[in-house]
Amino acid sequence: MNSQHELLKRLIKAFSANALKEVFNLVEPKGRQADHISQIVQSNSEKIIKDTLFANFSLLKQHVYTYDCKGSFSTNWLLNHPSLYSIFDLSKSHKIYNLLYLTTFEFYNKTKAITQEIQFYTPVQVVQKGTKLIVHINILERDISTIFKDKVVRTNRDVNDDIILENISKSLPLTLSIARADLNKGIKKLWDDDEIDALNVKYNNARSISSENMNEQYLVKAEYPEKYDVLIKTPLSHTTFKVLKAKNLINFFKVDPTRGTFSFAVFPQNQAGITELIDLILKHN
Repeated sequence: MNSQHELLKRLIKAFSANALKEVFNLVEPKGRQADHISQIVQSNSEKIIKDTLFANFSLLKQHVYTYDCKGSFSTNWLLNHPSLYSIFDLSKSHKIYNLLYLTTFEFYNKTKAITQEIQFYTPVQVVQKGTKLIVHINILERDISTIFKDKVVRTNRDVNDDIILENISKSLPLTLSIARADLNKGIKKLWDDDEIDALNVKYNNARSISSENMNEQYLVKAEYPEKYDVLIKTPLSHTTFKVLKAKNLINFFKVDPTRGTFSFAVFPQNQAGITELIDLILKHN
């Protein structure tokens, strides 16, 4: 159940069916995803599979957490991390650390009346770029009941985003401190330039949190410019934006600008779209 072969099959299922065919250059693109996955694992080494996944991380569903850093990074500060897979040194101030967390789901098999465990890799990409630290965590969407013919209930997992973030934070050098990045300035710059517009938005009033939710075909600034004039002056929280101009990046994204977090819960269509979108926001922040 938890052999390396099965772990690799579960790992590459993190790709969409289309991305899977593209990144592994499948000669026969037609067929069931399960057959493609079996073919890939049989035809490629463990290293090739893992390298390919991290080289195409931007095609995965993911949560992204951005931090402002004060102090200095030590050289390869995650080098001894138990989940570290690889390091890419792009420049002195730009490094990428790829980690694979082994995540265990415990569940009760009602048919057999026993408790069992199944494991998955959770891929994580940590980007150190100048004074920013950006943590990308693959959204581990796994319905355990679809894997077994038996009746499965009460699933629990031992690794989630909070645990991963805390774990990485504890690995930081003592010479460095981090805080969640406030991305309001960068987000509002793109909004003001009509690069993006909001489908729904939460924002802070003096004494409460308010929200504006639009029907799918309507956008806040386009329909309610007066409301936009208020929103652009207030701290934003959970907001869904539609990309209007640079559609080569991504179509929609969810962001909490005040806490510096993103959620890309739909498979990205374009290679590097997520990283380029975040870079664009940070450029204007």
